Amino acid sequence: MLQLNAEMLELLEEDYQKFEQYFINHKYPLINPDFSPNLRNGQQFHLLMQQLIMGLPIEPFLETYPEMAHWVQQLYPIINIPAQKKQCNISREMLIGDCQLIAHYDLLIEGGEKVIAVDWTTKKHIPQPEKLEKSCQTQLQLFLLTETLEIIADNISITYCFVNGDDYPTIYQFNYSQEKHDAFIERLAMTLSKLPTTSNTNYSHLSARNSMNEHELNLQKFFQGEMSPAEYIDTVPEVRI
Repeated sequence: MLQLNAEMLELLEEDYQKFEQYFINHKYPLINPDFSPNLRNGQQFHLLMQQLIMGLPIEPFLETYPEMAHWVQQLYPIINIPAQKKQCNISREMLIGDCQLIAHYDLLIEGGEKVIAVDWTTKKHIPQPEKLEKSCQTQLQLFLLTETLEIIADNISITYCFVNGDDYPTIYQFNYSQEKHDAFIERLAMTLSKLPTTSNTNYSHLSARNSMNEHELNLQKFFQGEMSPAEYIDTVPEVRI
């Protein structure tokens, strides 16, 4: 079974040769064991936020690291949003054929029939919102929430928080929809079609809410090898993300 996160999915989409080298032939690039300060800070900050949401004491650490204390303060309005349920540092998975799609979430806020995914980062580079919304990272996260939760796509959104030295973080929020969901299904089908196919593909059904129409039945046929990528794409109406 091949596990695909957003990074791997994007590489498969953009450069199959590199994808094959890294993730099929296991010729991974050398990794420097010495993490950069920015990477270490990001890992420590994510662990700190996880402890905070779990109700563990973090005050002594904040007193020692004032920069992280400022970042935590920036996120208080987000993590204190009233909700029926909050989950931090979790993953969502879905099996499609021989591929297991997986996405990580810093925080999921569930209230009523709505879900907000929250991603916070200490990265200095802030991408353009249009590029970030169309990225595999964003689209895979939203896709998996729609397929694994009993919530319609139109009631799901994702919020990115770029913490910094200002009074407030830079925040991007992207709302999902059934139209965007269908568009990503088409994109996902084209991307996964680059992988070698097997005759005994096991397909994990999409949620009952999304799997009963002709479009989803065609998607199932595609992943089972009963329909070629070209035949499947011909059945999908053109939609824009």
